[in-house]
Amino acid sequence: MSKLTEIGPYQQLIRDHFHCDDDDLARLQEEADTAGLPNMSIGPEQGKFLQVLVHLTGARKVLEIGVLGGYSGAWIARALPPDGKLIGLELEQKHADFAREQWRKMGLADKTEVRVGQALESLPELADEAPFDLIFIDADKGNYPDYLDYALRYSRSGTVILGDNVRMWGSLMDPEKQDWDWVQGMRRFVRELGRDERLVSTVVPYEDGLAMAVVK
Repeated sequence: MSKLTEIGPYQQLIRDHFHCDDDDLARLQEEADTAGLPNMSIGPEQGKFLQVLVHLTGARKVLEIGVLGGYSGAWIARALPPDGKLIGLELEQKHADFAREQWRKMGLADKTEVRVGQALESLPELADEAPFDLIFIDADKGNYPDYLDYALRYSRSGTVILGDNVRMWGSLMDPEKQDWDWVQGMRRFVRELGRDERLVSTVVPYEDGLAMAVVK
């Protein structure tokens, strides 16, 4: 399920020592492929980075916009304390069911929840759940600016906001793709994330770019 399968010798060395999937995560990836889920998951490097951030910030409540097969959510939920909570928003029922089952197998059911439907329809219903300590955006790129608006609304000082796929597999800088809705949405997201005075932000240079901001 991960799109980050072609890596060089150095990346492989680092992955072997720091970021390799354990048996449960490897099984999730294999079963996702068998189930026909899209090959769009983050790689183990980013998963470990999310896990480190949860530990570093002491996050107890996390919002994930875009669950897919639950791979990134597994990394996050494992790092949460026993009373922590990950709420994931997922468009596809098939993906949500798959993620729930994988999390159950990993013993993470009590710390995870998936809500199915259009994220922009689900987000207004989360007001009472806010603020979140960490918000991970990894869904349809055209709506990233709207997701950022909600992320800011549902944050507190110190909340970490992340957005995956800034590079968009090369499309962000492709002159022939600048009229794509997803490219325009990502460009606006990057612009707003970088200029918003409420945030301290950067882009972590993973293969496809991971935007990261901390609310002041």
